[in-house]
Amino acid sequence: MSERTTLHTTDEICRLIATTMSRSGMRGLTETFVKLVKDGTLSPGDRLPSIRQLADYLGVSPTTIASAWSHLAQLGLLNSHGRRGSFVSETARSTPATPRWRFYEDQRTYTLDFATGVPDPRLLPNPMTSITNLGSSAITSYLDPPVYQPLAETLRSRAPQRFSDRGFSLTVVDGALDAIDRLLAAMPTYQRAVVLEEPNFPALYDLVESHGLEVRTVPIDDEGITIDVLRNQLIKGGVGLILLQPRSHNPTGYSLSLERASAFAELLLQFPEVLVVEDDHSGLLSTAPLYTMVDQLGSRVAYVMSFSKSHGPDLRLAAIFADRDLVHELDRRRTLGPSWSSKLLQAVLNHMLNDPATDELIAGAQQIYAERRIAVAELFAIDPRGSGINVWVDRSDALGALLQLAHHHIRVAPGANFYAANPAAANQFRFTLSEPTVEFNRALERVAMALAGASYASSYR
Repeated sequence: MSERTTLHTTDEICRLIATTMSRSGMRGLTETFVKLVKDGTLSPGDRLPSIRQLADYLGVSPTTIASAWSHLAQLGLLNSHGRRGSFVSETARSTPATPRWRFYEDQRTYTLDFATGVPDPRLLPNPMTSITNLGSSAITSYLDPPVYQPLAETLRSRAPQRFSDRGFSLTVVDGALDAIDRLLAAMPTYQRAVVLEEPNFPALYDLVESHGLEVRTVPIDDEGITIDVLRNQLIKGGVGLILLQPRSHNPTGYSLSLERASAFAELLLQFPEVLVVEDDHSGLLSTAPLYTMVDQLGSRVAYVMSFSKSHGPDLRLAAIFADRDLVHELDRRRTLGPSWSSKLLQAVLNHMLNDPATDELIAGAQQIYAERRIAVAELFAIDPRGSGINVWVDRSDALGALLQLAHHHIRVAPGANFYAANPAAANQFRFTLSEPTVEFNRALERVAMALAGASYASSYR
């Protein structure tokens, strides 16, 4: 963008929009705004006209302006500060909005939602079947160990064998984010930096910063974290933890390759003070191989296995496999709060993990998600690489598709949501392979219809 020493007044912005618009309505307004930002006419920090001021100037309904502003905020191009007004945001987000992670409240403006990042509820096993088959309550005493013993035995049989071979301890917590939260809290006070892949799940940036820790980002490609940039971050010093998503990465769906995992482990041997957290959030739902670095790094790895996407988000359960002393410290700190995750839910999960019918359901879900991935990739004319429940659309003209979908009240997750700072985010978005209210194939047909007038070709049939 071009540099300026002064910002536009709201009257000037009204005139700029009016003279640039080539199409009327909400769609014309959003396209005009994007053009003015991309060519540098509008700059970060420009204060936008109020909805009423711009509506009066253009002679349109305030609802049209409000709808356009809502879509632009979703794209990360506009920030609203209540009574202070709305401003052109930093597209690169060098100073990120806080918090980055939020649940959107304007659901009524969308008829289809592919931005959720949650599994299809129709593909999840029914926990009530397991509850009715439990012999008795698992809850006996406040003094029981935090992990339901039958579940501990099952988890050791379902997790990678190398963790049991190395004598790792395990504990059960309330989901993957809870696990990461507790591991961050256990970091030594003299190590204040955490390396995160970028793009990444936005809650992880917030979580690291909530502990007063420094976020250091390293870009990823379709084989995982890039080693040269990681090396530079480690050389700076102060890094206590590296948080990796080894497979079915959110938002991209990419997985760590064997070659990249080997190079990563070789590099980390030079930095023995760093803990590597492997966040296997898709767990048993993922079809990609898991390349853990425990063989090379031993007790410097903590492995987190979540069951939210495979067995149900409301179970709120994840297992941490780690060095005995680290697990002991996590359990000790937890006694000051919840002490344990519900033993009843742990018993339900144990029953589901040992139920052949549940395994069949999960295998069926894996196949369905794989088929959906191919269909979505064909729709957007991209490579269907990846696994899990999300597809990453990365094209130079992705912003046009995003605007086209928003115009038809279809939500996807803009790429800017997943970056700490990166200007390329405007050309990316995440598409979740489920829609909460509409059967997926029917929903995808509506997406194809919405894209029919877009400026890029699609081979969808």
